[in-house]
This record gives sequence, C-alpha cells and structure tokens, in this order.
Amino acid sequence: MNPVTKIFLLAAVLVLGASAPASAQAEAQGASQTTMSADKTNAGLASGAAFHASLNSSLDSKKSKPGDAVAAHTTENVKSQDKTVMPKGTKLVGHVTKASARAKGDPESELALVFDRAVLKNGEEVPLHVAIQAMAAEQPAASAPDSDLGAMGSSGSSAAGPGMSGGRGAVGGATSAAGSTTGTVTNAAGAAGGTVNSTAGTATGVAGSSRGAVGGLDSAGQITSNSRGVFSMDGLNLNSAASNGTEGSVITSAGKNVHLDSGTRMLMVTQATASAAPRP
Repeated sequence: MNPVTKIFLLAAVLVLGASAPASAQAEAQGASQTTMSADKTNAGLASGAAFHASLNSSLDSKKSKPGDAVAAHTTENVKSQDKTVMPKGTKLVGHVTKASARAKGDPESELALVFDRAVLKNGEEVPLHVAIQAMAAEQPAASAPDSDLGAMGSSGSSAAGPGMSGGRGAVGGATSAAGSTTGTVTNAAGAAGGTVNSTAGTATGVAGSSRGAVGGLDSAGQITSNSRGVFSMDGLNLNSAASNGTEGSVITSAGKNVHLDSGTRMLMVTQATASAAPRP
C-alpha cells in the first residue's frame, strides 16, 4: 500500500470516529427534548388524571360553527404529586370541531368540542389533551337562611320589656318565649325542608342522566371522579370515547339543537398523546 493511500484511509477513520459521538449526542438531545415536551403536555398530569372545570359562556349547536373558540376554567386546584400544576381559575382554551342542528330526517343534533391548551396565571400556555368524561348542569348558589322571623321576635321582646308594669312585663316575657319557640320550630322545619330539597335535587340529577351514564353527583352536588355521561341535563348524551384529538368529545341531543349554559360543569380527564412518546 502506497503512502498516499495510507493517508486517505487514516483520514477516513478519524472523520468517522469524530462523527459517531456527535450523532449519538444529537439523538440523545432529541430524545431529551421529546421527553420534556411530553412532561409539559397536560401540565405534567399523568394520563387518566381527572379534574373539574366549568364553561365560561353558553354554547349552542345551532349558532356555533367549526373553529369557534371555546373557553372554560378549572374550579379546583389541579395537583400532581402534591404540587399544584393548574391553580383554581386556570383558563382552558379549545374550539368547536362540529356543530349541527337536527334537520328533517336527522336522528339528533351534535356539538363536538376539543380543549387543547391551558393558560396559566403567568400567561404561559401549556398543551392539553383531555376528554370530557362527564357533564352536569350549573350548580345553583346556596340560598341564605331567612332571619326575618328572628328579627321580629327580638323586636317584640325589647318593646314589651322596658317601662311596663310587672304584669305587662310577664306578658312580654311570654311573648318573647313564644316568639323564640316559634322561631325554633320554623328553623327546624326549614332545615328539614332544605334536607328534603337537597335529596330531591340529587335524585333529579340521577333521574335526568343520559343513557349509559355511570356515577352521578355527590352530597355536595359535585360530579364524582368515576362518573361518565350527562347528569341533570335532560335530553343530552355524551360520547367521550370518540375523543381522538380531532373531533373531540361529542355531545348529542334528540332535540333540535344541543344547548349548554354558561357554568355547565365538566369532569375532564387527561389522555396520552402518541406523539409525545420518545422515538427508540
């Protein structure tokens, strides 16, 4: 072998030896970046993690069209490994993928939604891949207890006491006692009525559930974490299994259109993304 050939062979070996580590390093960096991207998806929540959210505005399949923006917000602190990753009130952004009112010959109307990112308090946007697993009507605000009767009893007692003779004072005392008793009975009746109404509301929620629904609302009116389907919203059905990243979660109705009020509650569940898996 002549000296020139030896020099060329030596140069080739040196070039190959230098490029191999660089190639391995590039692949390692690519895998690392893919892993970091996977960690950021769903704000670091594991696949199957559930959290509660609520719609910011009403939606109607008759008025909506594909591409329309949809906004919601978390109604609780969403945690992962005891660390809050999405504080209560975090904005969830999505869009309508399908909207149709029931026309003549159609079996039902449809509204399909996708939520694909969360906007954190500091303005950072985090990719999301979630499905709506369950829905329920807006939770009504608790009514304040009625204290008019108690105020009347107190007023009657103070008016009868001062400046009266002993006999009138006794009458005033009796009146006060009677007022107190009446107030107690009324309050007890009110509490009982509240309990009955609460029970009736829960029963209504279960009775108004969609076909194939599982779970329901707890004693506080919250959607339980194992729930699937629609509750306390007559005529609506939910197909969260259809959530494939393009069409999203599909809500259907046998009526002319699908209508969701502002404040509609949703149980969101994170889903794994195939694109987030690192390449071998």
